[in-house]
Amino acid sequence: MKIYRISESETKGRAGYTASYVADIALSSPASSTGVIVVKVPRNTKTVPHAHAILEEIFVVLNRTRMGVGDTILDLDPGDVVVADPGEAHWFETYHDEGLTLIALKVPNLKEDKVSDETR
Repeated sequence: MKIYRISESETKGRAGYTASYVADIALSSPASSTGVIVVKVPRNTKTVPHAHAILEEIFVVLNRTRMGVGDTILDLDPGDVVVADPGEAHWFETYHDEGLTLIALKVPNLKEDKVSDETR
């Protein structure tokens, strides 16, 4: 697991906007495809832990949430980026007052790669 905090990134002014360079991610193996998924989790919800056999999953958090990766629990802010390596079980827990929206990038884009935490 790797975590990149937006609070630790450099923000620069551009022509009419600002840009924060949050992560420079080196993938563990070459990939010919990437899946882009918008994930929405309702408030008061904890997702079921799962892992992936082969793919790396990169999460871009759009609002605050709590995430577990293996034995590590992370409190995440909007703009934080987390990379879950193959075999690392992960889950999300929303806060009581808000749901969660995040972008998940699956590298490579293997649609049937999920394994439950119980099967590992």
